[in-house]
Amino acid sequence: MLSGNTMSQAIPFLVAPILARIFSPEEFAVLANFMAIVGVIGIISAGRLELAVPIPVEHKRAQEIVFTGLMITIGLGLISILIPIFAYQISTFYKDSELANYLWMVPFSVVSYGLLGLTNSWNLRHEKFHLLSISKVSQSIVNNGLAALLGYIGWGINGLIIAWLVSQYVNIFILLVGVNQKVSYKDFGIVTLKTTLKEYKDFPLINSLHAFTDIFVTQFLLYWLISSYFGFLELGLFAMMNKYVKAPIVLISSSVSQLFYIEAGKAINQGKSLVPILKKTIRTAILFAIPFTIVLLFLGPWVFKIYLGAKWEIAGEYARSLAPMLFLYFILSPISGLPILLNKQKGAFLFSVFGYSFTLVALFLGIWLKYDFNSTLWLYGGAYASFYLMMLIWYFTLIKKRNESIN
Repeated sequence: MLSGNTMSQAIPFLVAPILARIFSPEEFAVLANFMAIVGVIGIISAGRLELAVPIPVEHKRAQEIVFTGLMITIGLGLISILIPIFAYQISTFYKDSELANYLWMVPFSVVSYGLLGLTNSWNLRHEKFHLLSISKVSQSIVNNGLAALLGYIGWGINGLIIAWLVSQYVNIFILLVGVNQKVSYKDFGIVTLKTTLKEYKDFPLINSLHAFTDIFVTQFLLYWLISSYFGFLELGLFAMMNKYVKAPIVLISSSVSQLFYIEAGKAINQGKSLVPILKKTIRTAILFAIPFTIVLLFLGPWVFKIYLGAKWEIAGEYARSLAPMLFLYFILSPISGLPILLNKQKGAFLFSVFGYSFTLVALFLGIWLKYDFNSTLWLYGGAYASFYLMMLIWYFTLIKKRNESIN
């Protein structure tokens, strides 16, 4: 898993200097707004039931979860057709006239989110790690290679968005190989749909709301505030920085978190303690988080300037401002599925609502004090770092309470 993720994340870094010189920060800003719109719907496109696929012991029950998630995906895909219908109003809200030209791709993007989440979880359940690695690498090659090619021949923002969308479906197609070997279409109907939604109601009702709020605050609302109060150029620089700085975190945490999710799930089913698994996961994350944070703090601007070009140097300053937050995010990400496994989704959602409110207050404080964007990021990142630290303490409290209940 780690080797596949390493290759899939190495490819964007190899192509990044090309893309940064083909596309302007303003073009990346349009892409950021598009992805924020897609993400806020796409993150709940399967009702978050993809997270429930590895949980049941019975194979047939897992099938029913996949089918239920698929029905929700189709339904939200149809609803998202409203987005291109109101393209003008949405682009006006974002103060981005270019955005309206690309919103017709939103429904296809929303469906891709749901299908990818379900097929990925199904293959993860059956431990098809080799296939998962191949799909990730293939998606990365198509996304970055096609974006560079279409950008070179003058497709502009179309090239960025189409390349990403095509790569989504390439990943889905590869993962369907694993699905077709296992899934049965028999004995599935409205009754099964109702019973699945009743049994796993916390995923569409609580976890979906949690995930939606997360994307809404950290992308949709954040990007709108940046472009409205600091400018479109700053949004492009921030979005580019956010993408490439978080890539190493995603590289490590996605592999480690999937293994943590499976191992922790088995430990819960067997009545074993989660402490050894939790400590091992956190130690692994810290080993990567320390050098990563040191590089951001001391070499961030220089790295962005040398690697992406002089016009991207300020993005390195933005990365430096968020270094403390990113360090704790690195540690927290691999174990973020813990509340789901312990059936504490409501608590996790309420905790996150507090965190979002806390960080937004810091952001608005910077705007109110008329700080420049970089100074505002220090406030925003500091607030997030404090929130992540509180979240980590809460996770340990959950583990402690569970151990007391099983002893």
